Amino acid sequence: MDDLHFCGDFNNQISIDEKRLIPHIKRFIECAVGAPEFYAAVHENTAGCASLLQARGILGVDPVQVAALMPEIVSELPLLKKVPAAELEDKPQALLWQRYADTIARYRVTWRQLREKTPSNLFNAWRQRQINRCQSQLSKETNQNIVHGTIAFELSKGCSMGCSFCGVAAEPLQEVFMYTGENAGLWQDILNVAVDRLGATVGTGTCYWATEPSDNPDYLKFVEDFGKATGVYPQTTTAAPMRNLDWTRKLLRFRKQHSTAMDRFSILSANVLNRVHETFSAEDLALTVLDMQHSASSVRLRAQSGRNRNATGSPQLELAQDHTIACLTGYRVNMADRSVLLISPCPPSNSWPLGYRVYAAGNFSCAAELDDFIGETIKKCMPGQVSSGDILAFRRDLDFIALPEEGFQLQSKYRLHKMTGSPHLAQLGRLIARGNLTFWSVIEELMVQHKDVLAIMSSIQKLFDQGLLEDGLSDESDLRGGKK
Repeated sequence: MDDLHFCGDFNNQISIDEKRLIPHIKRFIECAVGAPEFYAAVHENTAGCASLLQARGILGVDPVQVAALMPEIVSELPLLKKVPAAELEDKPQALLWQRYADTIARYRVTWRQLREKTPSNLFNAWRQRQINRCQSQLSKETNQNIVHGTIAFELSKGCSMGCSFCGVAAEPLQEVFMYTGENAGLWQDILNVAVDRLGATVGTGTCYWATEPSDNPDYLKFVEDFGKATGVYPQTTTAAPMRNLDWTRKLLRFRKQHSTAMDRFSILSANVLNRVHETFSAEDLALTVLDMQHSASSVRLRAQSGRNRNATGSPQLELAQDHTIACLTGYRVNMADRSVLLISPCPPSNSWPLGYRVYAAGNFSCAAELDDFIGETIKKCMPGQVSSGDILAFRRDLDFIALPEEGFQLQSKYRLHKMTGSPHLAQLGRLIARGNLTFWSVIEELMVQHKDVLAIMSSIQKLFDQGLLEDGLSDESDLRGGKK
């Protein structure tokens, strides 16, 4: 674990033996989640399960200690419990893992904060509006997992995996963007444009989206360039870790050399989990998260978007109805077909079944054309304020509640927004709730009784900045009340 770049001081606070133990605790938890029969056997005979742990390549782990962090039934949510440190004094392995997990969580928060701003104030304000909207439309758990990256690249057209639950409905693999001399030049130019336009936030990006990274034999060459351009060697998720072991081993070696993130293997079945554990040691996978897509907890939490939205027998649980796997508030750039979308997460709906909104679409043949597209969309799609001719209306998933002579409230499924404290607010809320008046018409109506125009405009700007006003992008009435 010495090469875990983002663990910072934590690495200096633990012993060599503890560093060696962490990957094995990680593997124990993976087995408990991905192979319930394993955890059941351990739970039944904790004292006599040494041979079972050894068969799984788990060394030095005391199952009694680690089990203190786990519920009786591992399919329950959440999987791991947060236990006060004082209660783990006699369970140092559980305390070690909890400290390690907390360190990773803190790193993610810090990492995001360092990459929050682009050189464009308009883009920054637009992105923050989308974040505010998501916090009103999506659950706290979903919002905690959304990075709101500003750019993501696809190095192929489509995906070879065809997972039945794909939340973004990736189309079949059609083309791969190989690292030829010409393509490498275009790629490096594109990265330069991205950094010029979006600054340090490009480091939150990835080199895959609705694609399978291992479909591209040259994938790591592109990631190497990305790291040189941004200082961040981005996270990779593959659903095919066993398909091409040479490719996978290169990925694992690459991550140990560039430990700015943790990669992910999507585990599609218990059989795949067994094969991964048989092929790679706990140390090999120290910087790789195994996402147990086949586990009961993952199935229950799948976003009801893409192919999973209308899948037969798909569980329609309240937990997952407003969940999305889209984590991009910015540009999705496909290098294979030279297409680009400006998107942002949203609850899956009939209007946006993939769990993200599309604000603009275009194509490019060179880096200059992508630069032009980014510049034009910042001007057209990211206004800093409401224009005088714009219709003012509250988002259609919000319930307007008048507060007589005080102001008003807007209730979403997840948040209550309250506007009070100024004499004009009650009337302002009623006028906007009508949904058919322009900005200037609202101002004129209010000026009859309220002379402080600047205060009125400031209130409208606040509603705009909080993402509470309808932007005219689409009819989202099917989101009201969380109904589908």
